[in-house]
Amino acid sequence: MPAKLELDPTNEIHARTLERLETDEIGWLGTNGRNGYPHAVPVWFFWHEGKILVFVQPHSVKTRNIQADPKVLFHLETDGVGDDVHIIQGTAAISPESTRVWLDRLGDAYWAKYRAGLDRLGWKIDRIKDEYSVAVVITPEKFIGWL
Repeated sequence: MPAKLELDPTNEIHARTLERLETDEIGWLGTNGRNGYPHAVPVWFFWHEGKILVFVQPHSVKTRNIQADPKVLFHLETDGVGDDVHIIQGTAAISPESTRVWLDRLGDAYWAKYRAGLDRLGWKIDRIKDEYSVAVVITPEKFIGWL
């Protein structure tokens, strides 16, 4: 198993990645589909202790794909002209703890990041806890990026 990637905050590109992992609302999660084609979807995510946390629905394609093959690709949006690129290859694991347990642990930090998004959708945090009840933890292993 490859070693966990540590982003270096003194490196300009890594520092920008760390900033965006804390503040961006949307990232793209790519999994390996059973049909041999990649499956990529936008997701809400949370950067926590050097890992990417994504809450998913239990019977989603993402969940099935990760259970079959834990290799994933995660990336942030570019700046529109192909710069400000942040791509992370990693290994995903279904957490034994539910989204509800994770959200209790994260406290107000998740709510602060996604309050506006939840309000736009007319959702309450309990909808995330109930419908997106599977927590996926992505351990970064390789980083590709440029500004």
